[in-house]
Amino acid sequence: MFLGKKPIFATAPLLVLLLGAVVDHSVPAVSEGSQEISFQVAASYLKAIQARDFATAYSYISDVDRRVREKANYLRSQENLSGFALELSKRLTANMKVWAIHQKVSPGKAHFDLGYRVPTGDEISAQLFDWNATKLNALSGSDQQQILKTLEDLGKSGRMITLQGYESVDLVRQKDGWRIFLDWPSRSRVIFKSIQPASGEMEVDFMRNDFLVAINEPFQIDFTVKNKSPHALVAMLNHLIAPRRLAKNLEMIACGSLLPLQLRAGEIREVSSSYILGGNLTPKAQVSIIYQFTLEPGTTTKATFQSSKANLPYSDDK
Repeated sequence: MFLGKKPIFATAPLLVLLLGAVVDHSVPAVSEGSQEISFQVAASYLKAIQARDFATAYSYISDVDRRVREKANYLRSQENLSGFALELSKRLTANMKVWAIHQKVSPGKAHFDLGYRVPTGDEISAQLFDWNATKLNALSGSDQQQILKTLEDLGKSGRMITLQGYESVDLVRQKDGWRIFLDWPSRSRVIFKSIQPASGEMEVDFMRNDFLVAINEPFQIDFTVKNKSPHALVAMLNHLIAPRRLAKNLEMIACGSLLPLQLRAGEIREVSSSYILGGNLTPKAQVSIIYQFTLEPGTTTKATFQSSKANLPYSDDK
């Protein structure tokens, strides 16, 4: 999603038309007897995802998938926006351009490879606190209106910065119309947890920690580590996998914390890691990845960094 993170298939800045007013997504998701075409449903779902409006996105998802994950659990597993931050993101995606690169539609199923172009708000990133939702929602009403006016003026100038991306979408046709098919019944659940130092000097916060993962498809975990102490800290990260027997199915393909984390007093560090879950797993298998943080002794002194192991230790079955 574009808010604070650029799409994987990003291009150079492009020009877009004037931003429209905040509007609901264009296609009713569940209206009885809906005859909306599959492309419109796919485009509306993509806009909801880009806006981080996951309550709306869930309404487009198929009944088959919903039986695996209820709405409340789905929303808890996403980086949702609310309040003024959500209003801003919906404003930016109101005129998001979506087009079909390739499509295959049959009476009961559809597949689209979609291209999209979406405004980023990068021109006023400082005013948007780099999309810090807490700070945006705490703004006064007059400050919020000023940001909306600035966005409107930028749109009128015809020079809004956008990013271009690519997404594949599958759909199934139900009695009430087309719905997004994510094939959740075939996926495994991966949950991230943390074990933090008992001293309370560190705080770990996952952006989201509950994933439904397709076999052999990369997934990424994003989290922040905060030094709450008045002095520098050096933290080591050890990976624990549970249950033990599934450790062989997990492969780390990128890690932002192979080296010890050296944190200044009060510093907040953003970290990302990527994994692939492979092998012969039964549907609905569940894996827990536990991040165990320990502090090096004497952390107020300058640290000497050493590479930590890239393999994944594991915990006992529980």
